[in-house]
Amino acid sequence: MPFELPIVNRKAASGMYHFMMDGCRGFRSRFDHIQLIQEILEEVPEKLGLRPAMPAFLLPYYNSVVPEDCGVSAFVFLQGGHFTLHTFSFREAYFADLVAPSVFDYKRLRMLLEAAFPCETTTVSVVERTGGSAIHVEPDVAADFGPHVFLDVEQYRGPRTMDALFELFDRLPSEIGMTPIMRPYVIRGTDPSGRSVLSAMAMIAESHVSVHLFREEGTAYFDLFSCRFFDRAVIVPQIRSQIPGTIVGERLIARGSKYRTLRTERSSELARSKTWLNAIGDERGGAVFDPTGPTRLE
Repeated sequence: MPFELPIVNRKAASGMYHFMMDGCRGFRSRFDHIQLIQEILEEVPEKLGLRPAMPAFLLPYYNSVVPEDCGVSAFVFLQGGHFTLHTFSFREAYFADLVAPSVFDYKRLRMLLEAAFPCETTTVSVVERTGGSAIHVEPDVAADFGPHVFLDVEQYRGPRTMDALFELFDRLPSEIGMTPIMRPYVIRGTDPSGRSVLSAMAMIAESHVSVHLFREEGTAYFDLFSCRFFDRAVIVPQIRSQIPGTIVGERLIARGSKYRTLRTERSSELARSKTWLNAIGDERGGAVFDPTGPTRLE
């Protein structure tokens, strides 16, 4: 069926184009399927006419403080952009981001992701990051997954080498209260138009931190995606101090609408796994079955 995607600055012709898709109540086995996730990272950009700048990187994460929040974090750098996937298998949810310096087929990307990860509920948004706007959609702390901050910088005066970006991304997550789950990944390359670009990514337990720096133009595109809620008035100035320049675009997007009510909880999953006992109880003339209690018939 046809659908419309929320668009910011639809008429803009240059900048960074950021697609976000959040899904809840899907099939757990797909969110744990390493081969499927790798295949998606490798094949989806190709189907959209986008060129990867590295092999797909997958990081299974199964030692979380909260066991239900484990899953797989994965990404691939594109020419001047990136494609990330964060899956939460027990929660039966995932979050996808695709960022590129040129317009791509948003609707086809949505259809590809829906085919790979069918979910009862999906939310899609697209931000065309072309500067000149400050848009804030405050997340609902009691219901949503978390905030996603975008900072677009001109006359950039921050770290400009691979070593300097590595050092920044090695310490920044901890300084802003996030939990790194890998050392930074930094590459040098060109975008499809031939512009030189440095890209950096750090996967964190909360999601990811990234930047794409076009040194010759002095522009940078930074984003922080987190499942941990934070005080924007404190965190954003900390980030801005590390990537000095003229902020021409600042946005805050709420990710995972109603995630905390849609996600799968342990109690409901245990109850579902025991419903077959009701059939045995019926056969035996009725049995007391407490779905939250131990597996037994009385």
